Formats: sequence, C-alpha cells, structure tokens
Amino acid sequence: MFTGIILCMGKLIALKKKNFPELSVSIQLPREVRVGDSVAINGACLTVTGINSREYTFDLSRETLALANFSDIPSGSMLNIELPLTLNTLVSGHLVSGHLDGTVRTKSINKSAERSSLSFTFNKPEWKSFLVYKGSVALNGISLTVSEIRDSSFSVEVIPHTLEITNLKYLRIGERVNLELDLIGKYIYNQRSLKS
Repeated sequence: MFTGIILCMGKLIALKKKNFPELSVSIQLPREVRVGDSVAINGACLTVTGINSREYTFDLSRETLALANFSDIPSGSMLNIELPLTLNTLVSGHLVSGHLDGTVRTKSINKSAERSSLSFTFNKPEWKSFLVYKGSVALNGISLTVSEIRDSSFSVEVIPHTLEITNLKYLRIGERVNLELDLIGKYIYNQRSLKS
C-alpha cells in the first residue's frame, strides 16, 4: 500500500520484453530495499527481483505491461518512485494500491508560477463513475485532486513543489500517464452494484 507521495525519481535503464518482461531502473534510495520488497514505479506496485548497486530490476506481469505506460517510455526517462507505507508513515496523500486501472492521455498542460492545470482524456466511459470533484486520483503514482470532470476527460491542479519533484514536469501533450482510480471509491461503487 502506498500514499501517492513521491519519494524520488529514478532513471529508466531498460525495458526487456522477452518471455518474462523486466524493468531496470537506476534509483538512489534513502533506505534499504531488498529483493522481494515492493516499490511503486510510476504508480505500479512492482517487486524487486534484483539489485546491483543502484540498479534495481523488477519483473512485470503481462497485465501490468498492458495496463501501464512503460512501453512508451524511452531509456533515460525519469520515473516516479515511492516505497510502501509503514505502520508509522504519515498518510499525506490517499490510499493507493499500486494496481493500475490503465492509462489516460495528456490533453492539455497549463503551467503557471502558482499552480499548473493538467487535463487528461480517457476512453473507458465507466471510469467517470469513479471520478469525484475534489476527490483523489493517482497519476504516475502521484496523489492528486480532481478539479474538473467531463464526459471523457478530467483535470487536476498541481502545485509547483509536486511539479518540480515528479516526472510531471517532463510531461507532453499526447503522452500516456498511468492511472489508478480512488480505491475507496471503487469499493463503495462495487458494494452499491451488489445491492442493486
């Protein structure tokens, strides 16, 4: 479990798409991470399968590879990194499982000194049910607040600090971004569906 508060960024070394897809990332972590531990990479919860100095490798399931934006990202790109919650972690964002729903595409980017507004399009109409004005969403693993919702798009506002320490500062129009819809919202929606 994560909170959507990014710890640092890592650099993509390679994505190998052979029989067993594998992601290699260069990360300078402030605390020890061992093989078998979970790490959120661009919002996807992945298991560390190898460590060589600052190079960490992660196996990807076919589902994760299909749902995430990793195939779009060239080597050398920066990835958002978050370590899992501990029992004494301050939950500054919202509860994020690291299980992606898919990707959204960047529609517009409006940056200013005070805050930036980013808009994203989606092609799954059912996702609109999980988007709530002033509710939470995770984009590339970042906990953000929804500021506007339309039929097939939504917007978030990003403060300068978040823009500076995450890979949103490199974002371009048309790029895909990993999406995790609000976990609590999905549980509530599922319970209502069961009662109907």
